[in-house]
Amino acid sequence: MKVTAISDLHGNLIDIEPCDLLLICGDISPLEIQRDYIQMTKWIFNEFQEWIMKIDCPTIILTPGNHDFWFEKMITQPNTYLFNKLTILIDGETKVYNSTDDKWYKIYGTPWCKQCGPWAFMANHAELAKKYEKIPKDLDILITHEASNLAEVGTTHDNGTEIQYCCAALTDEIRRKKPKYALCGHVHTGNHNITACPVYDPVYDCVFQEDTEYANVNVANVSILDESYSIYFKPLTFEL
Repeated sequence: MKVTAISDLHGNLIDIEPCDLLLICGDISPLEIQRDYIQMTKWIFNEFQEWIMKIDCPTIILTPGNHDFWFEKMITQPNTYLFNKLTILIDGETKVYNSTDDKWYKIYGTPWCKQCGPWAFMANHAELAKKYEKIPKDLDILITHEASNLAEVGTTHDNGTEIQYCCAALTDEIRRKKPKYALCGHVHTGNHNITACPVYDPVYDCVFQEDTEYANVNVANVSILDESYSIYFKPLTFEL
């Protein structure tokens, strides 16, 4: 199954090559209208819907981001379907069937980010810990807007300066639940290469034994923009 993943479009509805599954990790909203619910509604059901429907992909899954105020107000169910082939996940789970290997793949999406201002889907550390506890085990793909502290997916690389914006609560839960893939956005210039990270939970795993088995979680930042909000990165594509 060919999977394509993107994030942080901020209104840039780019061309997407044919794929079997498209994952969007938040911040689709154009910056100039992100807080205008009337204009956002028009944009969602016109430009955005037209873009979604013309993509050569049967299944598209989106979790919102901190700029997606419209979704915070308008979507109240964990798993919501829009435009026939678009699923919105807000602390929700869905399964995708692949006929090639006759297998169902489990995907979970959560939009929450650590508090950094008056944005959508913001929460403090204690609240985030409770939100992320809902992430199930045995996941094939976890899509979040927030970035973890794994493989520098939450580290900016702008003009030679590195700053970490990663979330400890999310990192802890990824170590506990060990999804096969953990994809994010939010930090535009975080590590965009799929990187296999051996993870363990220091509370639940027997880390002091020599025969401890580490699970590999494949992580990547999939933002298409750099820190100046210019299109810079290509969509990430991989085979699942």
